[in-house]
Amino acid sequence: MSELRPPKQPCPYFKKSRCNFGVRCKYSHELNSTINQQGTPSSRPQPASSDRPGEDDLRQWKRLLRQASHSPNRATCDRFFELAVRLINEDLGACQEAVKLLAKDDGLAYIRTLVETHIPNAINAYAKQDLWVKQIQPLFTVITHQRVADSGVLEREVATIYNFMQGIGSRRMKTIFDFVITISDSVMYNTTQATTTSTTTGLIILEISLAVLSKMIDCNTNNIIDDAFKIVLERVASIFNKLDGTSDEYLMLQSQKWISYISRRLGVGGKLPFYHSRSTQNIGSRAEFTLPKNLPGRLSVSGPRHDNDHASITDISILPTHDEVVSVRGEYLPSNDPSSFHLPGIIGRLDREFRLLREDTVGQLRDAVRFQLEIMKGQGQQAGYQQRQNLSTYMYKDAEFVGTSFERFSGLNMTMRFPQPRKLDFAKRRDWWTQSKRLQPGALVCVIGGDSSILFCVVSEATVITAADQKDKRSQDAKRQASQKSKKALAQDDTFAYVYLNIAEPSSQNLQQALRWYQNVGPMHQKCLVEFPGVLLASFQHTLKALQSMSRAPDVPFIDLIAPSTQITGKVEIPPPLYATKAGFYFDLGCLSSSLTELRLSPTQYLDPQDLTNRSTLDETQSSALVNSLSRGISLIQGPPGTGKSYTGEKIIKVLLANKEKGNLGPILCVCYTNHALDQLLEHLLDDGVKQIIRIGSRSKSERLEDVNLRSVAKSTDRTKSEKSSLWATGKSLDTHEFATTRTLEQLGHCLGRPALQAYLAEHYSWHHEALFGNFVDEDGFQPVNRRPNQRLEEWLSVRERGATPTSRPVEQLLTAELWTMTRTERYRLYHYWQRKIRDPIVSEFLQEYQDYDTIKSQRDRILREVDLRCLSATDIIGVTTTGLARNLDLLRRLRCKVLICEEAGEVLEAHNLTALLPSIEHCILIGDQQQLRPQIQNYDLSSVNPRGLKYSLDVSLFERLVSPSRDDSQRLPYDTLETQRRMHPSISELVRKTLYPALVDGGAVADYPKVMGLKNRLFWFCHTALEDRAQQQDPTSTSHTNSFEIDMTVALVQHLVRQGTYAPDDIAVITPYLGQLHRLRRAMQNLVQISFGEKDLEELAALDASKTDQQEVISSAPAPKGAARTTLLKSIRLATVDNFQGEEAKVVVISLVRSNNEQRCGFLSTSNRINVLLSRAQHGMCIIGNTNTYEHVPMWAQVLKILKGSGNIGDTLQLQCPRHPDHPIHVSTPDHFLQFSPEGGCSRQCDQRLSCGHACVNRCHSQVLHSAVRCLESCPRPKTGCDHPCKLHCGDPCEPRCNEVLCNPKVALPCGHNVSKALCWQVQDSSSIMCRMQVIKTVPGCNHTVNVACCVDVSSAEYRCTSPCGDPQNCGHSCRSECYRCKERKEGKIIAEHHEICRQICDRAYTACRHSCRKACHGTEKCPPCPHPCEVRCGHSKCGKKCHEPCAPCAQQTCPSVCPHQKCTMPCAAPCDWVPCSKRCEKLLGCGHRCPSLCGESCPHSKYCQACCVDDIKSTTVDFIMGSQYHEVNLDEDPCIFPDCGHFLTKTNMDGLMDLKQHYEMSADLDSTPIALSNSTKPFSMDEVKTCPSCRGSLRNIARYGKIVRRAMLDEVTKKFITWSHNAFLQLANKLVDVQMDLTAPKGQPQQQKGAVGKLSGYKGRLLQLQVVNEWVGNSRYKAAIQHFNQITTFVHRVRKEEQPLQRVANFVQHAMKQRNITGEFVFDESALQIKGVLQASALSLKCEIMIFTDFMMTRQTLTDSRPEIKLDLSQEMRDCEKLIDAARLSQYPREQVEGHIYFAKFCAFARTLTPEPTEESTSNETSSGVRDRLKQLGVTHIDAANKLLVGYPSTAPLKPELEEAEKMLRDATFYTDVSADEMRAVYRAMAGEFLGTGHWYYCVNGHPFTVGECGMPMEEARCPECGSPVGGTHHRAAEGVRRANEIEALAGGVNRMRI
Repeated sequence: MSELRPPKQPCPYFKKSRCNFGVRCKYSHELNSTINQQGTPSSRPQPASSDRPGEDDLRQWKRLLRQASHSPNRATCDRFFELAVRLINEDLGACQEAVKLLAKDDGLAYIRTLVETHIPNAINAYAKQDLWVKQIQPLFTVITHQRVADSGVLEREVATIYNFMQGIGSRRMKTIFDFVITISDSVMYNTTQATTTSTTTGLIILEISLAVLSKMIDCNTNNIIDDAFKIVLERVASIFNKLDGTSDEYLMLQSQKWISYISRRLGVGGKLPFYHSRSTQNIGSRAEFTLPKNLPGRLSVSGPRHDNDHASITDISILPTHDEVVSVRGEYLPSNDPSSFHLPGIIGRLDREFRLLREDTVGQLRDAVRFQLEIMKGQGQQAGYQQRQNLSTYMYKDAEFVGTSFERFSGLNMTMRFPQPRKLDFAKRRDWWTQSKRLQPGALVCVIGGDSSILFCVVSEATVITAADQKDKRSQDAKRQASQKSKKALAQDDTFAYVYLNIAEPSSQNLQQALRWYQNVGPMHQKCLVEFPGVLLASFQHTLKALQSMSRAPDVPFIDLIAPSTQITGKVEIPPPLYATKAGFYFDLGCLSSSLTELRLSPTQYLDPQDLTNRSTLDETQSSALVNSLSRGISLIQGPPGTGKSYTGEKIIKVLLANKEKGNLGPILCVCYTNHALDQLLEHLLDDGVKQIIRIGSRSKSERLEDVNLRSVAKSTDRTKSEKSSLWATGKSLDTHEFATTRTLEQLGHCLGRPALQAYLAEHYSWHHEALFGNFVDEDGFQPVNRRPNQRLEEWLSVRERGATPTSRPVEQLLTAELWTMTRTERYRLYHYWQRKIRDPIVSEFLQEYQDYDTIKSQRDRILREVDLRCLSATDIIGVTTTGLARNLDLLRRLRCKVLICEEAGEVLEAHNLTALLPSIEHCILIGDQQQLRPQIQNYDLSSVNPRGLKYSLDVSLFERLVSPSRDDSQRLPYDTLETQRRMHPSISELVRKTLYPALVDGGAVADYPKVMGLKNRLFWFCHTALEDRAQQQDPTSTSHTNSFEIDMTVALVQHLVRQGTYAPDDIAVITPYLGQLHRLRRAMQNLVQISFGEKDLEELAALDASKTDQQEVISSAPAPKGAARTTLLKSIRLATVDNFQGEEAKVVVISLVRSNNEQRCGFLSTSNRINVLLSRAQHGMCIIGNTNTYEHVPMWAQVLKILKGSGNIGDTLQLQCPRHPDHPIHVSTPDHFLQFSPEGGCSRQCDQRLSCGHACVNRCHSQVLHSAVRCLESCPRPKTGCDHPCKLHCGDPCEPRCNEVLCNPKVALPCGHNVSKALCWQVQDSSSIMCRMQVIKTVPGCNHTVNVACCVDVSSAEYRCTSPCGDPQNCGHSCRSECYRCKERKEGKIIAEHHEICRQICDRAYTACRHSCRKACHGTEKCPPCPHPCEVRCGHSKCGKKCHEPCAPCAQQTCPSVCPHQKCTMPCAAPCDWVPCSKRCEKLLGCGHRCPSLCGESCPHSKYCQACCVDDIKSTTVDFIMGSQYHEVNLDEDPCIFPDCGHFLTKTNMDGLMDLKQHYEMSADLDSTPIALSNSTKPFSMDEVKTCPSCRGSLRNIARYGKIVRRAMLDEVTKKFITWSHNAFLQLANKLVDVQMDLTAPKGQPQQQKGAVGKLSGYKGRLLQLQVVNEWVGNSRYKAAIQHFNQITTFVHRVRKEEQPLQRVANFVQHAMKQRNITGEFVFDESALQIKGVLQASALSLKCEIMIFTDFMMTRQTLTDSRPEIKLDLSQEMRDCEKLIDAARLSQYPREQVEGHIYFAKFCAFARTLTPEPTEESTSNETSSGVRDRLKQLGVTHIDAANKLLVGYPSTAPLKPELEEAEKMLRDATFYTDVSADEMRAVYRAMAGEFLGTGHWYYCVNGHPFTVGECGMPMEEARCPECGSPVGGTHHRAAEGVRRANEIEALAGGVNRMRI
């Protein structure tokens, strides 16, 4: 290369357009001084000293960006675009941020300045060139850069920039491209003398400009019809027409590529010049007869066939529509003649492949659904269908949709159920679903309705067989959904199977149909679910969609070769790859060379393949193929079997990687049809040293490729800041849409219910609502009683027609008609109309939500794939299957790969090959063999082997079509054929050489292959006449074939080969053409056990054989190889169908041909392609088993048979050969012959080899493998060590290392002193090995537990685990019950660490308000939950039906059940009794006739308790615990018994003592000590709890004798419940108030404008009226929730007022009884005993709720005053209620509530001051004035001062200080906002929650305020009363001074003096 010269300086005269020197000028007139070959400035200004790379560039660029609004000058704009280019090429995060900013107003302003200012000001040529270099070219570089144009994150911003550059009416686009075309034209043609350099510079300008133009067209679909773009394109084309052949070929081809693509997009391709390849002369066409074609869609003479028949494939739905299914007209299927296409060129080719592929895949679905529809209509015949169709189906009848759900990643899930197909028990049903593999996730199904409607779906991942199979979900919400679905599975339910479906094509129409099916209105149509087993939607959907996408924008490379617009005949010359046409480019082949010499190849430097062969490992044809593949843009390599086409492909890849940087190739795209082939290719590349590999797809089975899977690589790659931000934003949007969509589905699920109908009618048709749901009154004034909900609606719908049915009226008339006069038909018509009106808006709302969700999800997916794109761009090799490529087409299109290599291209459908031709591909290499397997298709009518399908030939690959086109007048592309095979022995390769590959030669060492062990001939056709199986298949859906004789023969032969011990598992292959035969062979072989050796074991055996000599006869002491193992025959070989074995090979191949029939039908083995593959897999040997009569009529089989007959390798007897006795002939013709003549793989002679132990082998002749596995059964002669006992094992078994003979009573002394009764021989030899098992008691050091263990156990060792209960006390109060070793760590007899487990015991803390205890698991210091037991409060009249923790009302009955013939109680039932209990024996008789054993006044017990006639068990019951007397010993007349409900009974004396009766009554002085009068000596209500039965703690509430004690305790209990309940209810309301306040202060939309004045409110009064006025004035129902909560608080106030307290109610009952029954005596009631705290808290909370509403209102009204009428509020009632609160709190000494009252009063004063209007000039002195506001302020200040004093005096009120300060601000500054946060308020309420625990004991402070303490009943720490600050608590279980046990709180009726309550 010549040395580079320094660039010339620009000519100063040329700048002014007046240089007269022309080419003689020593200065530069060209752009090459400023533009290089890449189209970027060759030198840029050096950055300033302050500039720094990376972040500094971005910061400086942002500063320039902010100057956009200040009209930046030219220099600033130049610097702006220069920095933009630098940012794009630096950090990716900076690049993304720069483009996002460029797409905003400031960035677009620079583009506007460029177009509207700088371009018009560039007048002369130099100014235009300067503007191009400094602004336009940098801008074009930025927006066409791969990082920008292909980014999913920047997709929206890029479209914004391009659309802005286009401008309205394409004005900016015209300005820009007029400038570009002008400057390029002037550079190339308008200089004094154009040069090659100037032409190249102009081409650079045009090439990048065309890239911008094409992207601009793609950004807006309307641009393809904009004439402005056509004009620009025509002008650019005219410039190219002037160019000659000396121009830069690379730039010419690249520009022609852009022009071709744009012209196809604009539809003006015929007017533009194209660059055609040179070709041979057309030799004319041959005559043919063709039928006229009926074109598609509206082009058809008869019109469209159905609603899915369109002329353009872009309009066709992938899955068939209902109209398409029922259509009787045949589909339009293009033939393989391009001249018959209805669309020209590549679009016609894409159209053909789409329609044929869709017919092959979707067509079978369409026909299957059509047949099912016919069956449902009673027109189909099952048998006929099975004969016509290849696709099997499963149908599930009576299916119905029963639910919907929405998941973030899968979208809408439909739940469908149908009756179980099999009536089995659960286990069998589960196994049936598992084995049948039905309805697996991903399976394609179709739901067919009785009205012939259809819906295709895919089985969702949520579908499982049983609930136990449910997988874990990603979020808590998903887990909740999973738990709901857990009981819905395929096999879980006995009656129904449940399956979850996703709609296959979730269009609005399909979604709407699914939801309407789910909530059906009108007649119910039967539905069935049709499954298509084995059909996966993903296997064809992505390819069909890719073809549609390519048809919309047909940017396909090599279209002049694969789909030329004009037909060309003969061979064509293919130009080199576009990247190879760059000046100076060459391929360096040094990576292949074995010498140090240089090897180069370029379009201008030819390389002789022989030179490459001499210097590399390639043979001559491989070298030629490699050289030609690098020299052609599209290269075709045919590789016959065994010729190393994969090896050649790997070497091509190696060369391309070596020249990747030089050619700027990007990643090399390697495409294979199958996952197995792709794995093999990538593993070979790994072995060849290629490291940078990424595999796309999750179906790989290679462990070596796990870490290079795209998902694994992408997970470890960091995201940019912009990507993280976008992901977060889209994630939040998805959450919002998921929530909204789920809520809509929930509404849809209830929309057809009666409540929804009732609400709808109430809102829209009130008269109908009144008629069906209102309070109906008949003409007589009676109102019918509806015993069931919706009874009248059911009666209205259930009317029966009588007589002739009149004509039904339309719905419009029914809407105004009388409901009860309608006919049944009219009623249901109207009823369904209502249901549709309810359902359809919800469905529409869901469709809109789903559309938004789908948009956001697609955007998120694109962002997620940005990392994938970054990873793929950085790799060298991308491996992907054809299906995976179509699935990821959008990603790969953005990758800009230039090289595509397709392996096994002859097996790939042309549709798949076309999708692989990405727009960026410049070099395509197809490697395959058209004479091996063709692409697999489903529809035989489209196959080239079918005479009817020959015109379609869908199974002809692109490779085959280009190599050997079916038409003589088609163009032929040159291709290379590899001719040296290195796989098959010459005798085997002869079969394909003489039939298909005459030039095929044998290479390598194939002629030296060893013979096949066990067979006489390495190649043989075993001929038989056994017919194939014609019995009906067990699987009725199977269309395969089997042959039982061949199965048995194949299994016997394979077993014989495996027994030779020579072949590893991969060395033997069994191939069969039919899947049915394969399955039966698999079942037969997997049940046969075989001895097998691995490869390493075989090597050891070979070495062992080699070491033996004829002279050595000694017995070897070396053991035989240990690798022999039992395995199945199936695991010892490879078993496959012929279609799945292409590309594979094996040393020995056994072929089962299967077909054997009198009709000589050989099935698809009649094609040479499959025969070729079948015969070319074997290396050393091959055995064919088949009937020659069936195959001899096929030409290729006839040639094969002729060859075999000529070499004597065919016959009806197979000759085996024993390797040890080769002269012994063995002939077999049936499977049994193998057992007779070669039972162990050898011959029938006795084995003459000696076993390793020295004994003779007793088996038949066999291989060394089997011989080494023989187990000698002779007695073992080897002696034992240390004793004389003989070995009892066989000789072939290894001897035991120790003698295990049992010895009785051995004379062995143990160190512990114990004796041993039995021991083994080896133990006696070593007495220290005997472990003493005598059980002894030992103490474990450290924990000191006593354990019973064996004597040999050392409890002092650290390894010993003490299993005794730990017993240590825990913080919760329980003792630890875990095993000691789990809690304590011991070392050297000491405890060094303790770690107790979480206590799992029952809490068992006693509740304060009842006799129950907490049964929850131990929860530490956490508060116990409310008592869940039923309330036990009851009396003789009734019982409480509430839960135990809820307050219950005292019995209101006026009579007490405590009565006897002698006296009675005069108090009401709820009050403690005022009688003296009777102590006499009851005089009543039992049912047995004997006297009652109980007391007078008590209920008589059952007769079984009669003392005279009861059973012995009852008589022996102890009834006197003091004396120990039994029931039969007691004198009942002196001491009767008391019988509670629990069944236990005691004497009166014992029970009185237990009840402590003397504390409540004056007792007699005699021994009986019976009550004689009420006592005044004891303090009332001093009991802790309600007394219970001493035996079982059963209730004594029904015992009248203890009525005073029990009723007093019951009143105590109810009062404690009331206090606890009111406190908890207050806390719930208070916390909810915080929630309401947070919701109120959250940002919301502006309130709606009110029209007119606020209407008069009726039905409201008092404080609620003020709130309603405010709510209506503001509008939007802003305070609806707050007012509802205010009403709830008001209800709570009423429930805790004095009249509702148990004590007050009992007092009222007593007063009522005194008035009614004239009871004498004075009743005194001390109201101070009532608890007022609940009333105070509720009242304060009510005022607080109002304060919250008014505070928000005062802030909101400032923005609404101008649009609302004046509002007048009267807050005097609120102020009065504040004063009441203050007074009540002061009297009861509750300073906290007192402070609240003062604060609220001050706030209401502030509200009133602000709402007081300003005085007007007309106002009088006695009207509202500033004096009122001053007075209110002074009043508020007074209350604030009072509150401040209380805060100082009572520290417990300190949490109210922030609220007090807030009130001061309101009053002083009229500033209304909330300073107190929600967290602060919640903290206050949490502190209040601790005042009343659920368990413990009750106490009073000195001021009478109640509180509770812990379990022991006495306080442990000193504190202050939370109410008044008085001492609370204490130390060491002693209360502080003045604190007393709240005995009276347990019954707050201490004021009823006369009753001693």
